[in-house]
Amino acid sequence: QPDGIALDVASGKMYWTDWRTEKIQRANLDGSNVEDHITPGLVGSPTDIALDVVHGKMYWSGGRANLDGSNVEDLPIGGSGIALDVERGKMYLTSRNAETIRRANLDGSQVETLLTISAGLRDPDGIALDLEHGRMYWTDTGHDGRSGRILRANLDGSQVELLIRGATWPNGIALDVARGKMYWTDRGSRPNRIRRANLDGSNVEDLLITELGRTSRIALDLSGR
Repeated sequence: QPDGIALDVASGKMYWTDWRTEKIQRANLDGSNVEDHITPGLVGSPTDIALDVVHGKMYWSGGRANLDGSNVEDLPIGGSGIALDVERGKMYLTSRNAETIRRANLDGSQVETLLTISAGLRDPDGIALDLEHGRMYWTDTGHDGRSGRILRANLDGSQVELLIRGATWPNGIALDVARGKMYWTDRGSRPNRIRRANLDGSNVEDLLITELGRTSRIALDLSGR
């Protein structure tokens, strides 16, 4: 059951989680040379994944390791979606079960709850950061898989904005800040879709409509710019 995906474009690798088998795997960007990178034994089932290629680390909900799969560590904070602010040494995590967005140091310490259901959260899932403008964006499935939304706020959780409503079941989200675009997967629509819009939620487009399987997380290779 593959879920989260992250790219190390410079090294020509993609990494993904499989929460059912509790694996993290990797392959070349063209899909060749698939490796079981971190095998079962992870605490919980890994969902989303994020890379710190500068320091050679990968992070997932509940743990981290070196990019070569060594030095696996359990972290005292888990969730559904994960995004990193490496420069400031922070990770941001959504939790669908706890209905929160939290922030912590990269070692899992100093956990802060930034947003809760009192701020309008229902089922936060995917998360992405616009560090240039100090904002986070996230998807919210809305419990029932029919009333999904996309929202954003400042990195401290203030100034929550509803950008898109009626997104069915939005899951993964990724940003192209330079071009002013966000991309997300919608696994609740039939067939499944990959969509994009402006960062303010305007100009929603269907980019890909597929019957090939459930769309989950999404990652962008922006190196071709």
